[in-house]
Amino acid sequence: MSRMHTCKPPYHRHPFSGRWGVWGWGLLLLVYFGSVGPAPALAQPDAEEAVLRGFVRNEAGGRPLEGANVVVRRMSGAIEAAGAAAGRGFYQLSRIPPGRYRLRISFVGYRSYRDTLRLAPGARRTLSVELAAAPRQMDEVTVEGGQGVEDAEAGLRKIQPADVENIPTPGPGSDLASYLRSLPEVATTGDRGGRLYIRGGTPSQNLVLVDGTPIYKPFHIIGFYSAFPGRLVSSTNFHAGGFGAEHTGRISSVMDVQLRPGNTKQYQGSVGTGPFLASAHVEGPLQRGRKSFLVHARHSLIEQAGPTLLGQDAPYTFYDVTAKVHTQGASSQCSFTGVRTYDRGRIDPDTDASFRWDNTSVGGECLLFSAQSAQTLHLSFGTTHFNNRVRSPDGTVRTAGTWKVRTKFDLTQPAPWDGAIRWGGKVQVDDYGFGLDEPFLGFTSEDDFLLSASLYGDLEWKVDESLMVNPSVGAQSLFEWGSVSVDPRVQVAYQPWTERPATLTAALGVYQQIPTTVTDERDVGSTFRAWTPSPFENRPLRADHALLGWEQRLLSDIRLSVEGWYRRFQDLPVPRWTPLVRFNTNLVRADGTGYGVDLSLRYDRDPLRVDVTYGYGRVEYRASRDQLGAWVGDSVVEYSPPHDRRHKVGIVTSLDAGWGTASVRWQYGSGRPFTQVYGYDTLLEVRGLRDTPSDAVGVPRALFDRPYRARLPSYHRLDVSLGRSFDLGPDLGLSAEAGAMNAYNRSNVFYIDLFTLDRVDQLPIIPYLSLQVDIQ
Repeated sequence: MSRMHTCKPPYHRHPFSGRWGVWGWGLLLLVYFGSVGPAPALAQPDAEEAVLRGFVRNEAGGRPLEGANVVVRRMSGAIEAAGAAAGRGFYQLSRIPPGRYRLRISFVGYRSYRDTLRLAPGARRTLSVELAAAPRQMDEVTVEGGQGVEDAEAGLRKIQPADVENIPTPGPGSDLASYLRSLPEVATTGDRGGRLYIRGGTPSQNLVLVDGTPIYKPFHIIGFYSAFPGRLVSSTNFHAGGFGAEHTGRISSVMDVQLRPGNTKQYQGSVGTGPFLASAHVEGPLQRGRKSFLVHARHSLIEQAGPTLLGQDAPYTFYDVTAKVHTQGASSQCSFTGVRTYDRGRIDPDTDASFRWDNTSVGGECLLFSAQSAQTLHLSFGTTHFNNRVRSPDGTVRTAGTWKVRTKFDLTQPAPWDGAIRWGGKVQVDDYGFGLDEPFLGFTSEDDFLLSASLYGDLEWKVDESLMVNPSVGAQSLFEWGSVSVDPRVQVAYQPWTERPATLTAALGVYQQIPTTVTDERDVGSTFRAWTPSPFENRPLRADHALLGWEQRLLSDIRLSVEGWYRRFQDLPVPRWTPLVRFNTNLVRADGTGYGVDLSLRYDRDPLRVDVTYGYGRVEYRASRDQLGAWVGDSVVEYSPPHDRRHKVGIVTSLDAGWGTASVRWQYGSGRPFTQVYGYDTLLEVRGLRDTPSDAVGVPRALFDRPYRARLPSYHRLDVSLGRSFDLGPDLGLSAEAGAMNAYNRSNVFYIDLFTLDRVDQLPIIPYLSLQVDIQ
């Protein structure tokens, strides 16, 4: 097996190697034994205090109602405890004194559940409820308990299905990918390729989970779509930074997607079609009220419809299939999920370079608790496989893939103070491999088989009704390296007053990542990625996060949020600059900084909703001139990578009236960096050829200006949609949607091909009409 050759700087001792390894392993053991040893005993609430928990679901199909408000009042009317149902519709209220109480569980658009409870000393009461729909019951809009300080977290955006549905998307149906691209903290290089850059990070630095199982690249070749159609997503926790130590192993972002379960009461399905894709869906009970199944499939049609619709070739093919089995009981909830995606096509329709990638992810998760304990246990396990391939115009083929097996547990228990203790760990096996059919830069293939483990501890401390402090620490180890990396992190939330609700949030932390990808930043039109462990003397990638945010409700219908962020990157692998016109896998070390601010202003009053967003971000890398191979005069070279989009503006307006729904989205982005080219020549090695004539023509070479010194033109686009639903019968409905993407047909630049100097534009105007038939 041949290995990758890199140009490395002088050796620096790893912070947890040698003698530091003793301290690293000691801290890892301290986290572990501190959690499994005295913590369970100390963390139990007072023996006299009661615990109330359960699941909140809708009555029609058993769907979890995440965010439902649960309020326990004394008989005098004063609130004793309040909270909201979290993921999977689960709620738990701890440290309730024994006594008689009034309970109310409510959710917007549903009839409230009311009951009178008598909680005995030390009771562990389980109460799961189903709420019946009441679409026009406006008193349900009032959030009785209010959003407490414990619900606020820096860098976290909780995405609900209604948010996704507001973004115009060529249907049938909406898609999570379209919504993510509208966020100020998310940058993309274009409307093809399936890549998201979060606050200066790269796609390989993002962690995407589907029902607890990682998936590598769930975004399709056309940027409107992903493996997460809107009708399947129950909720999404999108951490753009500052996330706790529960999520170790990635340095940029975490997107935790929960797919909804199938209907536990009745069978239903749908079929739909549009110019871009066709879809089919079926779900229903396996055991009425307890077990359900769901199957959803989509396949693209744009390759066939594109020439007529767009007036140009549309060589894009993709599909996704999702299946889920769900079971729920009084004190448990388990699911098993499988996702398969496939993408193939040419990013530039005018070239013969063909890309392909696919994902296969299968896993399960369970949420468990018992009547004898106040603890809850979350288990997840699964396997995922990713493969991608590119065939260049000259016939060169490159392939790369990775396979992962992962198991994880999380244990949550009430703390002796007002808060909770969480701890857990994971073990995973990874196999990375890639191969090329041409020799270049010293290798043709690589294969790595890795075993790693991590532990974390997380303390949630509600100091008082206005202040929450949440420190955590994670430790991860790749056994091949024989060292431990430790990531301390802390989050703070503060509500200075209650008359006009406002929340200040902050986060600090260290984030380290073992795997990375080999890619050539020069070729923005390439989606090829080869996964490999960090190549720098057992040093993981590192980013230090700092966030400071403010959210305030200005009026009853207007909410403002502002968040500033800063990141310091260390030991990032970047391709060595070379003028050779071929895929570059010679990695060198770079450091960097990123900083910016994201602003969101929302007006929400039925039937109108308006979202205005602005994002500013700046990313700079620094590397030694000798290591980077630069032809500039400075000893240290600073440059902005191609995903450094400084300004981003978005406006989304949606109207949900009696005659139907309408959505309009306008977006603007300033130009991204690119490298100008002087010209081309061929490099011919003449040594040894004096007495041995040869007919070799040399190696093609581009003569670059200083890399990433120029910027592309700015980008802006208008998308519109209009939808309406019709009743065709007691068990049959029709949904129709018409619209246009890039409605005023602006020619936005996608990228400049540095090897041909061709301009590649993003998609032109895309009119569409989609139809979906729903069967109950």
